Amino acid sequence: MPDFTYFVSFRPEIRMEENLPPFIRIEDPGIIDVLRAATGVLLPSYVSPWTYRSITQHAKHWFPRLEARFHFQGKTRQVHLFHAMGVRHPESLVFETPLDLETYLDEHGPPWGYPMVLKGDLGGGGETVFPIHGREDVPVHLRNLPGDKPLLIQKWVEHGGKDLRVVVYGDRAVSYFRVGGGQFYNNVCRGGKLDHEGWPELQRKGVSAVRAFCRRAGIDIAGFDLMFPDDGEPVFVEVNFHFGRKGLGGLKEHRKHLQNAIQSWREHLISDPSSRPFTA
Repeated sequence: MPDFTYFVSFRPEIRMEENLPPFIRIEDPGIIDVLRAATGVLLPSYVSPWTYRSITQHAKHWFPRLEARFHFQGKTRQVHLFHAMGVRHPESLVFETPLDLETYLDEHGPPWGYPMVLKGDLGGGGETVFPIHGREDVPVHLRNLPGDKPLLIQKWVEHGGKDLRVVVYGDRAVSYFRVGGGQFYNNVCRGGKLDHEGWPELQRKGVSAVRAFCRRAGIDIAGFDLMFPDDGEPVFVEVNFHFGRKGLGGLKEHRKHLQNAIQSWREHLISDPSSRPFTA
């Protein structure tokens, strides 16, 4: 074990002073000693909650931090995260099952009237997000959602045919608008167009809001979807801990952003090893 400032990498493609296989037995006393003495630990590209706890209980600093991803995975939990962080987000009601939702609508109707938005807990690319223009639309779309999983309804937000994606990599951020041409869906996989240069003031506003959010929530890598229905603060719609690469320029560019973030994290800790966790 080195007796100088060093970093540990669990990623074979990113070499550091100490390099460990992603699936090594963490409980080995020698491995624990290496982790405890390291200035920082670069986590594997895939890590389970159990492995994450096994590594981070011994490390001083690590990248990326994944507590928020594990605790707030899914759209229903993210509603609670947005509320806890005090950011603007669509008014929402969460239900344990589709049956609970239908019972509520039959008894009360949506609190905001129609149209509204129906969302399943999981799924990307808008595949579990549906516009609801009347009560008759609900059972049609519920067929596409599991009958035993949570879901939510949200107040309709007039997004003006566009939303902003902000992808955070450590202390860096990449932003671009997804423009749907006035349609409900702005997702690229559904025909939305990318605009990296448009509405620069809104992009700056969105990036600033996301960076502040990440500092407070302890998020190092994620893609955020924001809407701007008016001149107020951006509306946080969703956090994507697994996000598409098209708007970033593909997998190659994604890897460049990630490597730059890792290098910044490393330099930050070398300059001040006793500092607080690396933040956006």
